[in-house]
Amino acid sequence: MLSYAFIVTISAVTGGSYGVIGNSTSAMVIEIAIFVVLGLGLVMIARGWFRMSRWARGPFIMAQLIGLLAGISFAFSGASEQVLPGLILAVPSALGIILSFHPVVLRTYSDSYRRPGSDPTQ
Repeated sequence: MLSYAFIVTISAVTGGSYGVIGNSTSAMVIEIAIFVVLGLGLVMIARGWFRMSRWARGPFIMAQLIGLLAGISFAFSGASEQVLPGLILAVPSALGIILSFHPVVLRTYSDSYRRPGSDPTQ
């Protein structure tokens, strides 16, 4: 998402209208801001996921569900040029959902969670 925001920013600076219908400056600014915020949110989720933070698991699963639903929507839209991008989006999203509920992942999250008041040296 950050790369898409970068592409739209370059397009806006060079006078193009990539990403939005028409050539509205305010629409481009809003689109860039939305994709930067979403992209930074996904970066924070990934950072939390790799640090085994419990808060990151819920947003990660929500992002995968959005990717899965968007991919399915693309793949079954009826347009032949959207089938491959839909599958490229849906398959990794489905794998992310499945793997986030895998027993090894659940056990690792459970083991890394320190309960309030517990001594971290034990």
